[in-house]
Amino acid sequence: MTNSAEQQIDTQLEILELWADLYRKQAFQEGLSSKDWQAATELSETAKAAEDLSRRDLKNLLDRSSGSFHPLADPLTLDFGLHRWLSSEREEAYSDWFAWVLEQMGNFGQIFKLFTVGDKSFPLECASQKPIICRELSILNRSRRPDLVIYCGDRPLLVVEIKTRSFDEELVRKQLTEYALWANGHQEPPRCFFVAVELGEFSCPMEFEPLPWRELSLRVREQVRAWVRAAQERQLDGGHFVRAAMALAFCGAVERNLLELSGEPKTFEAYTSKGYLQEWLARTEGENDGQI
Repeated sequence: MTNSAEQQIDTQLEILELWADLYRKQAFQEGLSSKDWQAATELSETAKAAEDLSRRDLKNLLDRSSGSFHPLADPLTLDFGLHRWLSSEREEAYSDWFAWVLEQMGNFGQIFKLFTVGDKSFPLECASQKPIICRELSILNRSRRPDLVIYCGDRPLLVVEIKTRSFDEELVRKQLTEYALWANGHQEPPRCFFVAVELGEFSCPMEFEPLPWRELSLRVREQVRAWVRAAQERQLDGGHFVRAAMALAFCGAVERNLLELSGEPKTFEAYTSKGYLQEWLARTEGENDGQI
């Protein structure tokens, strides 16, 4: 796709977002005139052209991405939407599975890199200790239970709250504020993260760092790729590939059910899936070129 075509598509997407925002604000009190639909026709034709080009590119991108995980494959080659347990409504399933992924990392260096790329500033005394991953730990006189609290010994280092669907901003802000109060009660407060699909204009309490599911899934992919390469280079047993495959399946569930991506050339899914895979390959191929 040429730069001019991409710019045209981006412009049309901005127009769509503007109209959607106006509609949400109830700007249209009366029905729209049916005199001239030329703009709508052009918008539809541009969207179709973008999809046609993206669908042609998607297979090549999937093949390249699968090569980065060999002997495994890119998780978007499977449809995790068929599994009821992985419905976006089942928030606990994603929290449980993510906790398992963190447990597989086994050291604070990998965990801290997952949450803040390049940041290895975890306490030195924790370097030799195994992380303790607590699910729904009761705090504040058992009135609240954050999704994940990660300990080094008896010291909490990370607090993670997870949302897999749209949420009531006022209620969630109150919830996070209470978690922050608990975190600040420690001599050395843990770092706090809020993971959600769409953060929009939601303003987290200052103690919480927003982390979109899209970015988190890309970072888990990077960890899986590192595991696969280490297993190949050291000729480790098959159990290491099983661990990598399970973590990669977690990415697939997030990408298919929460981010609504797909490796199949489905209408109006190919364009966003293509963009996601291009971002992933830019990270991996840049690493090979010494850029990361």
